[in-house]
Amino acid sequence: MAGGADLTSRKEFRGHATAGAVLVDGGQALFIEHAALGRWLLPGGHLEADDPDLMGGALRELAEETGISAGVTPVSPVPVHIDVHSIPANAAKGEPRHQHVDFRYLFRATAGSDVTLQAEEVSGFAWRGLDTIGDARLRNRVRAAFR
Repeated sequence: MAGGADLTSRKEFRGHATAGAVLVDGGQALFIEHAALGRWLLPGGHLEADDPDLMGGALRELAEETGISAGVTPVSPVPVHIDVHSIPANAAKGEPRHQHVDFRYLFRATAGSDVTLQAEEVSGFAWRGLDTIGDARLRNRVRAAFR
């Protein structure tokens, strides 16, 4: 963005980067139930200063939200999908409406994936068929990667 914006800062309200993980195991993707939003989503979230890069942020978020930190291999070094979506204003946090630019990385589970949920943010998890990925472009790219 123009004007020296820090796209990794949560305080950049014109829009900032987030990172997501699409973890696939045996033809199913891991979804989490976001406690505050009450919605089923792919793991992911805001970047942190010590994330080495966007993929590192996606892996950290996956580990934080699900407890899965081993037995995960990236399918590609580049994002499988980039999604831009609006986030509503949150008066309690002093945040105006803003944009998230979500860099989604595709990972393959290479070992057993025992899930331990982050109780503060996540209230459930489910392994679901790839056909349940809501975004058609992301769904098609994930399917194509595993053909």
